Amino acid sequence: MAKLPLLALERLMKDKGAERVSEDAKEELKKILEHYLYELSLKASKISTHSGRKTINGGDLLIGRE
Repeated sequence: MAKLPLLALERLMKDKGAERVSEDAKEELKKILEHYLYELSLKASKISTHSGRKTINGGDLLIGRE
């Protein structure tokens, strides 16, 4: 599974207004995002395969989000 850096997640939350971010908040966000990205990638892969392609493109991701 993807390895998202905790510092980047902390910056993301601080950019959205958080003054401080606990370690467990960063870990939970990491788990949530990794799960979401995994599921989205699976959907996008199925869409690209169904379309006769080996390469996932942006459109596959957009369709997979629906």
